[in-house]
Amino acid sequence: MLTWMQHHKKYLVVTIWISVIAFVGAGFVGWGAYDFNLNRNSSVAVVGDEKITFSEFNTKYNQIYNYYNQISNNTLNEQKAKDLQIDLVALNTLIEDKLLLNFAKNIGLDVSNEEIIQELIKTKFFQDEQGDFNKTFYYNILRQNNLSPKEYEQSVYNELLINKLNDIFNLANQDQELKMLSSSFFMQDLLSIEIINYDKNQIKIEENELEKLWQESKENYKTQKVYEISSYYIKENMKQYSDEELYNFYNDKDNKFKYKDTNGKILDFNNAKEKILEDYRLNELKNIANRKFLDLKSGKISFQTDLNITKDDVKYPIEKLKKATKNEILRPFEFEDGFIILRLNKVDPIRLKTFEEARNDVLEQYLNQESRKKIQEIAQNKIGNFKGSNIGFVSRDSSRNSQKLDENTLNDVEFNYFLMNVFNSDQNSSYVILSDTKAVVYKINKQKLFNEENFKEYKNILEQNLKTLKSNELKKELVEQLKKEYPIKIYYKGN
Repeated sequence: MLTWMQHHKKYLVVTIWISVIAFVGAGFVGWGAYDFNLNRNSSVAVVGDEKITFSEFNTKYNQIYNYYNQISNNTLNEQKAKDLQIDLVALNTLIEDKLLLNFAKNIGLDVSNEEIIQELIKTKFFQDEQGDFNKTFYYNILRQNNLSPKEYEQSVYNELLINKLNDIFNLANQDQELKMLSSSFFMQDLLSIEIINYDKNQIKIEENELEKLWQESKENYKTQKVYEISSYYIKENMKQYSDEELYNFYNDKDNKFKYKDTNGKILDFNNAKEKILEDYRLNELKNIANRKFLDLKSGKISFQTDLNITKDDVKYPIEKLKKATKNEILRPFEFEDGFIILRLNKVDPIRLKTFEEARNDVLEQYLNQESRKKIQEIAQNKIGNFKGSNIGFVSRDSSRNSQKLDENTLNDVEFNYFLMNVFNSDQNSSYVILSDTKAVVYKINKQKLFNEENFKEYKNILEQNLKTLKSNELKKELVEQLKKEYPIKIYYKGN
């Protein structure tokens, strides 16, 4: 029973979730014919009788981009989006939707104009303060988002139609199913564990093996692009200026509404004087820097310093240097407490490092690989002759018991990672590699399968999760069949 449940929980919790994830972001390869002749400029793809318009594609792309940006704390940029292939995720999602739309229409499902109107009326974005639908709001919001009413109402139609189809997949939950799912989530294992640590200093370094590793992976060891530049720095002067000069600067049409307090109220001259002085000094310094720029271009003066920089030197304008030509002098820009002028002398392109240049990095990789081999070997040998410490019953969401496992033995992050691997495994006795130098060998001595208290507390959540799981599994199978039923023609080339 113990072995069966270990295997069964993995199937229930891991395999089925992977299936759901696979459905949500299905692979792009093999979805149909690709057409790279983009004289077909009316759509991104055609699925059966349904077109994917550029407008739909852009809307879906923006939705997914904003979602990823939100969960990454607004750190997403276009390059990261390209690496994540958000465009293909958007396209795949739309293709699935269009497959379902084809099917829904073929089995006779439809959406009436009245249903679309009711959906628009209850959309909060289009409501005024009294909660009534406001036609002006509606048209303005669509215009701001570059959508026509026809496009938006078609998207509402599609969404409502797919929702009707989704009702087919909402199967009732059986009590036994819920209890099995509850067991897989809340089962507890009585664990014995042993921590293994390995010291990398024990590894004997073989130079020939080191060089062999470099040969196998030298594409991973490259120099950075280096910009050889000359610089001329103009430091901020601390000269004092008369009130008349500062007041004239303050009253200039470009500055008149610049100085405000935290509430947005315009500050008078006296209250803004400190900031005015700072800006005036910078403005005067900019004029000096512009004169120095002309002197450098004409050769009247020379650059002060030569230096080499890379993309990691973020205080320099790398993007401008990328576009600059050899010996081009860049216009002055603010730098530290003044201005700086740069000349691009030369660009050293990215190249493969020699073995000598890459040795330290290769050595680190070598030690990591050898250490991981050793720790796996030791852990594997321990399984057959296991003498661990009993840490009591744990579930997949247990917290570390500091009385049984102190911070130095296993910290919270390591403990959580360890539990995740134990409860995702079908082995009664195995090991979890935490790092290149640390592993945990474990043995499951006993299990508590069903917890009535947890079942009652989380029954509503379990019911919703089970419905979602079954619905997505059915939908996944249907989509696989529909891909064979409806031709898919893709015109999108990718970015």
